[in-house]
Amino acid sequence: MCEETLNRIEQKIDILLNTNRHRINEKRYITAQEVQDLTGLNHRTILNRSNMDEEHPRFIPSIQFGGSRRKYFERKVIERLFHLS
Repeated sequence: MCEETLNRIEQKIDILLNTNRHRINEKRYITAQEVQDLTGLNHRTILNRSNMDEEHPRFIPSIQFGGSRRKYFERKVIERLFHLS
């Protein structure tokens, strides 16, 4: 590939990553997949840590709305736990 094509692809990837991060930052509650996008940890690891005992040092607090099985994580808590600010 030529240098110009690589630069265009790189710019498009940067735009996509920035819009995804901006969309996540607007939400109060985010899913495990979105936590993965922010932290780099696998979303299954995030979900497993949310099932640990609250006294465990690696516990990640989560919330479930209504009768849904999906877990959500408060963005501010995730940013504080992983020092993302």
